[in-house]
Amino acid sequence: MAADSKQSEVVKQINEAFQAAQDRLAQLREAVERNTDLARANARATVLKDQKEKALKELGEAVWRQVQRGRLELPSGFGAALEAVEAAEQAVEASARELTDLLREGEEVAQRLNEQKNAPRPQRVLVPGAKKR
Repeated sequence: MAADSKQSEVVKQINEAFQAAQDRLAQLREAVERNTDLARANARATVLKDQKEKALKELGEAVWRQVQRGRLELPSGFGAALEAVEAAEQAVEASARELTDLLREGEEVAQRLNEQKNAPRPQRVLVPGAKKR
């Protein structure tokens, strides 16, 4: 009977350990589901924020086009913002001109190199009795 009590004690300990493992697994599953829900909510918030930013950008560009065309006049409180946009546009245009100039210079250099490469080379004339180098 001592063997039976030892065996039943071992079985009881195994069952307790198994139950503890199942409880821990349930806790982990719950934590993973919570984290998954948080990740989905965060991703959704990011998508919505990006959509809002895009809509605001499109609105701003549409308003700016109307202001440039003289079809819309903004209140005087927008003066600093309008000046900032104008300065940014001028900087973009200057950068584009600079880039165009650099590309044009690069094309000219490439064309000169190509012309030099294709130009006939002068013939070397050896004087009789002169040593070749």
